[in-house]
Formats: sequence, C-alpha cells, structure tokens
Amino acid sequence: MRTIGRPPTLVLSAQPSADALWAAAAHQATSIALAAVASTGIRKGVYRFASPRAAQEQADSALANVMAECAGSLRRRS
Repeated sequence: MRTIGRPPTLVLSAQPSADALWAAAAHQATSIALAAVASTGIRKGVYRFASPRAAQEQADSALANVMAECAGSLRRRS
C-alpha cells in the first residue's frame, strides 16, 4: 500500500474549533437518527439462502432501507 502525503495532526485544545463542533454535531445527529431505527434492518429469525451472494444482497438491501429511513429522519429534523 502506498501512502501519499501525511495525515493531519490533531491538536488538543481547551476550545474546540468551529469545524470540530460542526463535525461533532453531524455525528451526533446521525447517531440519534440511527438509534431511532433498527440498525441493520434485518428482522430476527432464521434465514436460509441459496448462496452467500444472495445473503449479501439481502443484507445490502436491508441496510440501504435503514439508511434511507435515517436520511428521511434527519431531513424532518432540519
């Protein structure tokens, strides 16, 4: 793996920057929205799939539905 550039160095301070506060608020809003819905979107139960690919497709579609619900929840709060 090739690394280009250097990672940003994080500086701890008593007063957070506006960018850091904005990022924290966005992270918190996303966490609250995800807490309101089932995190994986897959209901409890026993599932049998013909192939691992079919299982992955079902998991992906369930997660996409949860992300859509989360986005809708965030839009309604704004």
